[in-house]
Amino acid sequence: MRLVGPDITFTILLSWLTAFDGKIITVAKAAAGYGNTGLLTVIFLYWVAEGVTQTGGLELVMNYVLGRSRSVHWALVRSMFPVMVLSAFLNNTPCVTFMIPILMSWARRCGVPPKKLLIPLSYAAVLGGTCTSIGTSTNLVIVGMQDTRYNKQNKEDEAKFGMFDIAPYGVPYALMGFVFIILTQRFLLPGNSSRYAKDLLIAVRVLPSSPVVKKKLKDSGLRTQTGFSLAGLWRGGAMTRQVDPDTVLEANDILYCAGELDVVEFVGEEFGLGLVTAETERALTDGQAVGDSEATAFHDTGASPYKKLVQVTMTKTADLVGRTVREVSWQGRFGLIPVAIQRGNGREDGRLNDVVLAAGDVLILDTTPHFDEARDDFKINFEKLRFVKDGAAKEFVIGVKVKKNSEVVNKTVTAAGLRGVPGLFVLSVDRADGSSVDASDYLYKIQPGDTLWLAADVGAVGFLSKFPGLELVQQEQVDKTGTSILYRHLVQAAVSHKGPLVGKTVRDVRFRTLYNAAIVAVHREGVRVPLKVQDIVLQGGDVLLISCHTKWAEEHRMDKAFVLVQAVPDSSPPKRGRMAIGVLLVVGMVLTQIVGGLKEKEYIHLWPAAVLTAALMLLTGCMNADQARKAIMWDVYLTIAAAFGVSAALENTGVAGKVANAIISIGKSIGGDGPALIAIYVATAVMSELLTNNAAGAIMYPIAAIAGDQLKIPAVDISVAIMLGASAGFINPFSYQTNLMVYAAGNYSVREFATIGAPFQIWLMVVASFILCYMKQWKQVWIATWSITAFIVFVPALLTLLPHTVQNRMEAFFDRIAEAINPRAALQRRRSARAQSFGGKAMSVGSTESRTDGSSTPDVALTFIEMPKMGVR
Repeated sequence: MRLVGPDITFTILLSWLTAFDGKIITVAKAAAGYGNTGLLTVIFLYWVAEGVTQTGGLELVMNYVLGRSRSVHWALVRSMFPVMVLSAFLNNTPCVTFMIPILMSWARRCGVPPKKLLIPLSYAAVLGGTCTSIGTSTNLVIVGMQDTRYNKQNKEDEAKFGMFDIAPYGVPYALMGFVFIILTQRFLLPGNSSRYAKDLLIAVRVLPSSPVVKKKLKDSGLRTQTGFSLAGLWRGGAMTRQVDPDTVLEANDILYCAGELDVVEFVGEEFGLGLVTAETERALTDGQAVGDSEATAFHDTGASPYKKLVQVTMTKTADLVGRTVREVSWQGRFGLIPVAIQRGNGREDGRLNDVVLAAGDVLILDTTPHFDEARDDFKINFEKLRFVKDGAAKEFVIGVKVKKNSEVVNKTVTAAGLRGVPGLFVLSVDRADGSSVDASDYLYKIQPGDTLWLAADVGAVGFLSKFPGLELVQQEQVDKTGTSILYRHLVQAAVSHKGPLVGKTVRDVRFRTLYNAAIVAVHREGVRVPLKVQDIVLQGGDVLLISCHTKWAEEHRMDKAFVLVQAVPDSSPPKRGRMAIGVLLVVGMVLTQIVGGLKEKEYIHLWPAAVLTAALMLLTGCMNADQARKAIMWDVYLTIAAAFGVSAALENTGVAGKVANAIISIGKSIGGDGPALIAIYVATAVMSELLTNNAAGAIMYPIAAIAGDQLKIPAVDISVAIMLGASAGFINPFSYQTNLMVYAAGNYSVREFATIGAPFQIWLMVVASFILCYMKQWKQVWIATWSITAFIVFVPALLTLLPHTVQNRMEAFFDRIAEAINPRAALQRRRSARAQSFGGKAMSVGSTESRTDGSSTPDVALTFIEMPKMGVR
């Protein structure tokens, strides 16, 4: 099924079931699912979600709600709870779609590893969807199937399923799932990007312009950064391994950090710390003069100090084993420059150049033009090569003006949330009075009328376009094109080497008049072009970022002036003027269902309500027709529609009845409705992991309905059990659409999903069993779950009132517990022990062997390797 997708698989399966002269299922019954009202509701709610998303209203609300938090606990609370509430009334797939970029940028600004938040984001959307009948497509499918089944039997009371009929059971279910994530985040949730080795030794330099200069370490803010710990300090030719918190940091101090590369880069960008390679470290510690830009985390142009990073593992047969980093001719021999090395192997924290290499070491290395992975010497010494980060990604220089009412006014660039955003680097600030402020001034507070100049990749350009209170410098040119904001987006177009634009400035070409479009920024390979777009002399190969009509790319695809014309995905600017309209329309749609549910009268079905709401969004300019068409996920439609037919076939052939008999026997043997409902939940949850949530719900419904009729269980209770079970796809990232989305965005592995998903699934099975057994006592269950949730959420807030020394001890205590029970940490400890054992033997042999250059490894190297790890956390 994974090769072609569930939509094609179920469609082919349904066609095959109709190919037996209607003996299994007739064509009419097989096609009935394609017009099911529940399915149609699912499809047209995508329009509603797209309309409100296009106005930028959801981003504005979520950015306000999220605020800033450097605690993983509060980051999870602030991100999960609002998403759960939002997902209860909007399809969870669109919710996760617009939340991923918001959450990743917010995580970077707050110094929280994004991987700590993305899996919980998916789970929060799923859990929130279980709180109402419109929260997820699965719920709507089950509502539609229940309505169809019991209306055919003339049981109108059984056919009804209100909007909040699932809430008494779904809300406690969601809350207990939320509690589990909060309690286990320390040891079950992965850290940062799995592309990089964990626990690296990385050197950074305190730049003269850094805001931490002349501050005590304990007051600098460095010790509170998640995933970043200080392992040593080099100053005045001496290494201090246990740094006193009262130590005053000085310019040009070299700090040795233990952490992940992404985290250290973020902290460096925010606190003015320069990333130091082994070569730069050698020059600095030997007293050689090094310019500020050579050792900064980002050059003065905004680019990273490396070209393309690779991660390698030292082989057992490597002749580098036993040598220090300093003794290896990295550039001359391999075309590489060491950036970081994995700690462990029992080694003591120290300078990068003094680290003695051991078999199994993981290194992060920068590449030079002389690097060749096919070279035999490289293959002998290194294995498991992975290209992990490109420092030379395509960047555009973009200017944005600060509006008077912008939220960034009177904030530093860091406090405004513009540092540490992936693919976005602040270059300088032009003040309204004509003076300029360099990006290295970390204390300058942004004022109205300032112009911020930034280097940004395409993804970051999209982030900037939706950042409230900022306006493109070229906005006047964009507005003069006359293109409505409703049909405006960005396009990348490379200048043809033999085209008419080469050698002319943008102003001379009169680009806006000629092409009815405005150039927002220009990228030139290997060169940072001037900041003023109108004065740029265009060259062949330049990539123009153009604001234009949605039809522009198609119209100019054959234009001789350009090559490789392509639209930038999701680059339509937010229609903030329609924000209030979009939000009010969604609220109105939801209210029609709430009022109808309270009065037990359906004033308007959700399907036409969704269509009419979307139509009003189109008429009021919240979105355009093309955006509405693209919003529909046709693979979801085909999967659900075909699953309806397969479900009917299971019932016609008696397969559903036989499986239902097994559930009936469970209910009768144990007694009561609870065991039968639990069996339905567990069977649906298991099927959801193997198939998809919608398919699992559609296939299980007829089975559960038959069992429910036999056991006299209310139809609503049966639907609730299936709704909860069908949404319980947590172990397999491919089992649920939102899982798949965060799986790709967070660069997770399947094992990382299973590590948190398997215990989460077991926990929710226990929770669901309790809820389904005590459905009549739902009020008491509500009180209990809300009380537990409040306790888990707010106890950490009370702990902040304690003295810092007590807080630090408690934090260290919980960290030790998390480290002891973390399955990944246990596995890593075993691996490190094996590597240390082998490395020790290699050191012993290496210490007595002479090298090809005539040198020999001193015996002290073995002592260095075997010394215990030290450092301040």
